[in-house]
Amino acid sequence: MRSSNISNALEIQDASLYRDDSPIFIDIDFHVSDGQHALIKGANGSGKTSLIRTICGFTELSSGTITWNKISINNIDSTFQDEVAYLGHKNGLIGEISAIDNLRMNPNISDLTQLEELISGFDLDSCMQNPVEILSSGQAKKVALICLISSGRSIWIMDEPFANLDDASKKFLELKMDLHLQRRGMIIRTSNQGDLSQLSKLEIILESK
Repeated sequence: MRSSNISNALEIQDASLYRDDSPIFIDIDFHVSDGQHALIKGANGSGKTSLIRTICGFTELSSGTITWNKISINNIDSTFQDEVAYLGHKNGLIGEISAIDNLRMNPNISDLTQLEELISGFDLDSCMQNPVEILSSGQAKKVALICLISSGRSIWIMDEPFANLDDASKKFLELKMDLHLQRRGMIIRTSNQGDLSQLSKLEIILESK
């Protein structure tokens, strides 16, 4: 987590993305600072995943800018990327090895002390020795969330993090998100129109094209 004496801002201005001349999203504007939570909402196919992947720097905008502390993320060193923890639809885990070995081998996990609490909080104690490939989609999602939460990175960017989670795990994740925001972290995430999270948030609505 960054120093509490430094104020940071991620700004998206006039952001548009086209693919084969077809619009994915158009003229998106929003600003996220320390301790803020942005929720990108929209129906399937509205461009939510493409937008957060662009914010991560995986895809380049067709027009507009994304800046970190007023510097384009395309022209900055690793300072921005070192702050980002990303969770996409694919969980990024190694299917052939156990869930616990995925955590032990993950170089991005900086806080090993909280792993036991996270495993218990997500009710994964009984399956951590199992290969990820035989876990349910919800169990694998929770292992991937543990990787993100324990990364020590200040910007959490998540694609539908509540999908495939049981109600107890949704509540536990929301508690961890709230704690992250209290510690001046940032959260940018997507959801469909049915999101029920009670956390304070800025909402960005994407329309289907």
